[in-house]
Amino acid sequence: VAIYESIYFYQQLKKSIQEKEELQRENIKSQLEGLKSKVNPHFLFNSLNTLSYLITEDAEKSVKFVQKLSKVYRYILEMSDERLIPLQKELDFLNAYIFLLKERFEENLRVEIDIPKARLNDKIIPLSLQILFENAIKHNIISSSKPLFIKVLINENGKLIVKNNLQKKNQIK
Repeated sequence: VAIYESIYFYQQLKKSIQEKEELQRENIKSQLEGLKSKVNPHFLFNSLNTLSYLITEDAEKSVKFVQKLSKVYRYILEMSDERLIPLQKELDFLNAYIFLLKERFEENLRVEIDIPKARLNDKIIPLSLQILFENAIKHNIISSSKPLFIKVLINENGKLIVKNNLQKKNQIK
């Protein structure tokens, strides 16, 4: 009986270790997929196109563009495990992201950020503002005749608001 029980417990231990290893693999795979979804390939492609144009036009501006692009991707990688961060940190990232967007859209994208200093330590989900900007750009017309205005503010109820003028693109669903 003791030998039988030993064999049974050994098999259960072996099974438990295999399940734990499988869960660890799935967790790592899930983290990688999450990171891939955060690093939008279209954004990278558009940024590289903008950079290639800048290199021939303005070397100093292209260096600044690369620095901001590096800051954006560093932030994306560093914040992948954070649940909440100070609003100030997210706004610093957002300003680097806006710089990249403005190089692409120039005066056709207009951004206003109106956050009281007293609220800069409030907590926010990382990359949440970037996602809202990305959606506004993706779903709205941006042109010299129809510039896109995006405003970030704290309303009278203390809520963080991101709003834009609505200029829907005709998109096939």
